[in-house]
Amino acid sequence: MRVVIVGAGHDGLYLAERLIAEGQDVVVVEADAAKAAAVQDRLDCLAVHGNGASPATLRRAGADRAGLVLAVTDADGANVMACHSAKAMGAKRTVARVEDPDLREVGPGLGVDVVIDARVSVAREVRSLVRHPGVSDLVEFAGGSLVLVGARARPGAAFTGRTVAEMRESSRGRWVLAGVVREGRMVAGRGTTTVEVGDHVLLMVRKEDVPFAVELVGLRRRPARRVVVLGGTQIAQLTADHLVEDGYEVVLVEADPVRAAEIAGATDLMVIGGDPTEPELLDRLELGEGDVVVALSGWDEVNLMGCMVARAVGAPCTIARFGRFAVAGLLKDVGIDAVVSSRVAAANAILRFVRRDRILSVATFKDTRAEALEIEVAPGARAVGMALRDLAVPAAAVVGGFVRGTEAFLPTGDTVIRGGDHLVVLASPSALEDVERMFIG
Repeated sequence: MRVVIVGAGHDGLYLAERLIAEGQDVVVVEADAAKAAAVQDRLDCLAVHGNGASPATLRRAGADRAGLVLAVTDADGANVMACHSAKAMGAKRTVARVEDPDLREVGPGLGVDVVIDARVSVAREVRSLVRHPGVSDLVEFAGGSLVLVGARARPGAAFTGRTVAEMRESSRGRWVLAGVVREGRMVAGRGTTTVEVGDHVLLMVRKEDVPFAVELVGLRRRPARRVVVLGGTQIAQLTADHLVEDGYEVVLVEADPVRAAEIAGATDLMVIGGDPTEPELLDRLELGEGDVVVALSGWDEVNLMGCMVARAVGAPCTIARFGRFAVAGLLKDVGIDAVVSSRVAAANAILRFVRRDRILSVATFKDTRAEALEIEVAPGARAVGMALRDLAVPAAAVVGGFVRGTEAFLPTGDTVIRGGDHLVVLASPSALEDVERMFIG
């Protein structure tokens, strides 16, 4: 499928890299000549220099025969106009990144099929992570009835040094090990898999068993009572407002005195003006048990330093926002418990439109190319009527969860596939095509 991506910023480049790796026919449109040239040199795709809202530019990019046009520049209006122009010339589906609340209601009348706002997704993710301090991933499927829990295995965790088969005998099927990420490589969970200290473990559980999964990986922290938000970006303010609604005491730290005053005047938040990386300032907050520090400035360096200083002065849990994954991938040993990214949030909202029609949602991760997909089984799929143990599920994939009607459950080898079942599958890129053929046809 031809995918035209308008905008070669962080989001556009990340999406282009993922889609190119999957063999999609990708074209990137960029108004900045230097950025367009860099894309052409760096990625195996066509880069078109020009205004992404211009019909002439979009025609050069082949938008008239594109299956999907993604407009992800930093300008909401330009994204809407790009979708409008592409749709008028024949693009099958359009997606626009729109952050202005007044523009979110745009729809088919302006040529936009889907509007995404990654800030809302990031705020929602932070709220989930604050509820379970120390967890690195909490991804909901099937309306929240199934949850994929990710965390680093701690020393002394029940998991470490034992095989999955041994562990499951004593836990009565309350979890499925979907995968283990080790040195950037995803290993699908099997009965013989052994978890090592430091592994990024991905467990599928029912919603009510999230605390049980957290204990399995060795996390034993008190619930959060106060959240310190570093940075005064729009994402930071939105997240802070939601955390107040959730009942937490929230303190926001912003270096720019004008921005700090603006936030203080517009909300009921406690706002402190000052450098969020300053040890003396953070030390005055007397960080300790029950505190979570969330760094949401627009600068990776500030977020990294803020979390490191916070941990040094007593914060038991830190969460950081990062744009550059080359940096984020190095953070497992520096005291940052979880990483959030608007780039990943945008990708999760968009990738399902690249997949087959029965892919209901897609989740990606920061340290692996694997994806978690919620799939509706087609009535005529070759897996229908077969027990899970009899299916030739690819080695790099795991079926972690089932929803049948209103019932959510974890599968066993005896579970028989039915048309209309919703499955949650964790799969490496090499296995995605086989998984789709097996359950969709």
